[in-house]
Amino acid sequence: MTGSRRWYWRWGRCLTAMAWVLAAAVACCWLRPEAASAADPDPDLEAVQAVCGRCHTIAVFLNKPRSWNRWNDVFADMTQRGANGTDDQLVGVTRYFLRNLTYVNLNTSPAEELTGVLGIGDDVAQDIIARRQRRRFENIAQLRAVPGVDAAIVEQRKGRILF
Repeated sequence: MTGSRRWYWRWGRCLTAMAWVLAAAVACCWLRPEAASAADPDPDLEAVQAVCGRCHTIAVFLNKPRSWNRWNDVFADMTQRGANGTDDQLVGVTRYFLRNLTYVNLNTSPAEELTGVLGIGDDVAQDIIARRQRRRFENIAQLRAVPGVDAAIVEQRKGRILF
């Protein structure tokens, strides 16, 4: 590979990774999960099927949660292999993975991960961070006691909440 091609390849890889990071930031900080009935199709799942389902079935990763850092590694790898989508699709993919397939550690995860996984606002995430700086979280009951945390969401996602 010539020097200019190698530089172009590395620059393209960097831009792709930056696009996923930007999509994650938008999904975490700007967009919130909306209430939907069970009969309503999940537009985020449709985005996952459109982007990820081009090359493989989504069963490959469903019910296999990982840390957000690990998912970002997977996103970078898949992007390098040719995965792409519209900005809206990438935001939907990010939101879906955070809500459904990402572990969060209450004592170490940044606010962006807390908001995405727990379905909370930035203010509640900051309250969790302030609380853990005073005293580490040890159980789900302590999380439920934080004002603004939805007990139903915590119950639904408790298998992915770490301490």
